[in-house]
Amino acid sequence: MIAPILYSGLGLDRAHPVRRGGDAAELMRRPGTRFTLYWRGRQLVGGTPPAIRWLDRAYGLRLAEATGGNCLLLGEDTAGPLLALDVSALEGGEHGPEMGGNWVWLRSVGGLLPAQDAALLAYARGVLVWREKTRFCASCGGGLMVQDSGHSAKCADEACGALHFPRTDPAIIMLVTDSAGRALLGRQPVWTPGMYSCLAGFVEPGESLEDAVAREVWEEAGIRVRSTTYVASQPWPFPSSIMIGFNAVAEDGEPVPDPHEIEEVRWFTRDEVRAFGEADRPGEAGRFLPRRDSIARALVEGWLLNA
Repeated sequence: MIAPILYSGLGLDRAHPVRRGGDAAELMRRPGTRFTLYWRGRQLVGGTPPAIRWLDRAYGLRLAEATGGNCLLLGEDTAGPLLALDVSALEGGEHGPEMGGNWVWLRSVGGLLPAQDAALLAYARGVLVWREKTRFCASCGGGLMVQDSGHSAKCADEACGALHFPRTDPAIIMLVTDSAGRALLGRQPVWTPGMYSCLAGFVEPGESLEDAVAREVWEEAGIRVRSTTYVASQPWPFPSSIMIGFNAVAEDGEPVPDPHEIEEVRWFTRDEVRAFGEADRPGEAGRFLPRRDSIARALVEGWLLNA
């Protein structure tokens, strides 16, 4: 049993036939078009509780003209196209340009948003961050032309013509237990003091997901994994990953942390973990769990419920 995973489950029609070969500049002018905005890593929300602050077609067109029209088709609903517009070219000071809402980092409000809004903003962020970081061809160094309504880019050098697509890096994350039913949790030295989480790591070339689970647990904790079970996955555009969650059963043994990555790793009983707190109110020994928007938190809470 596991709680719903934030940033996943987006029910929007991504309008693939429309975006293929399409031009977001043309889509901006369709009736019913609405815009969600992105500014230097932050996104626009409004209201209490917060939700996406949508802008209508007329306002969006003016902003697109002012900022060079860096636009992305997200999909369509019954009213019309939904577009994400990067307005990072606008000046805005500490709080961002005035747009009738609040500019927020998605992780700071993700758990407060309606689930569909959180998923849509994660989707928009993932592609727009890719476009921020992918301005030149990785094959020849030439400039790129954005196409497919913002979902791909092509090298402008006709002799090259390489295609580029949004990048998603697969990472595995696992709740590891031993024969006594204890969970293996650890912390990295760069984390906020007191936070403990599941072990995780990126999948390497030539490696299955199950192989990556076993390797990471061995490398980070010196513990051998006997079996793995897939649980769920989570889009994680911070900046460009998908987290693939597993439960794993390990051989008994005393964990030894990797001195290069792990500050502490140890087995915890359910009662010990239930005594953990939150970041703003740590529990016993100052410990707390990851944010509720993370699949790490969902894996831990699923383990607690399945006693």
